[in-house]
Amino acid sequence: MSEERNSASISGSGSIAGGSYNRVSISGSGKVTGELVAEALRISGSAKLMGPTRVGKIVASGSASFFAAVVAEEMKISGSAKIEGQADVKELKCSGSLAVKGNVASEYVKISGALRVDGDVEADIFKASGGFRIEGLLSADRIEILVGGSCRASEIGGEEIVVRRGGFRPIGVILDGLMKMLMGGARGLNSREIEGDDIYLEDTTADIVRGKRVKIGPACHIGVVEYEETLEVESSARVDKQKKL
Repeated sequence: MSEERNSASISGSGSIAGGSYNRVSISGSGKVTGELVAEALRISGSAKLMGPTRVGKIVASGSASFFAAVVAEEMKISGSAKIEGQADVKELKCSGSLAVKGNVASEYVKISGALRVDGDVEADIFKASGGFRIEGLLSADRIEILVGGSCRASEIGGEEIVVRRGGFRPIGVILDGLMKMLMGGARGLNSREIEGDDIYLEDTTADIVRGKRVKIGPACHIGVVEYEETLEVESSARVDKQKKL
């Protein structure tokens, strides 16, 4: 993006028109009324972006509301954010809370706070040590989950899937409240179907687990495990039915 574009800043209460900018900073209560194209967007106050947003880097430590699709190279959320449309973000990191109405497409996702997606999440690498609720499919080449709260996805698919106990534990009343509001439910991973090549699970409840090499660890309750090569089940885990393909 061109370095010759103007920059814009809102430190009190105000609004700017959509358009092309170098950098946009909102530290007060601000609104962008149209489509925004920028090199960088920093939000430390309260911001409403009414049109599509196409930004190189987004950093939100305050409260951000995106009312249309978001496209970014990098997005870091340490406050709270919601996206009413799709999110196409090459690198997504969330240590606060993020709610997305559409689908999420990314190369790298790291969640240490709370994530809620009403659609699908597709990534190369997905890492979570907080809580998440994905109403559609979670799909990634590698999925690493340290269960730190309620983690739910309708379906999970990947080449390598590793789920372990532990991870982030909410600290503070505000973040704890956000986690419960966004996630709901008890601690642990819950999914209707989990499918991959190499699967290791702890603290997981699922109707069906299907893979080539499968290990079912502690605190798991699985309805059916279908495996091609090997299956190991820890003594404290519960598997109702095993089937070799």
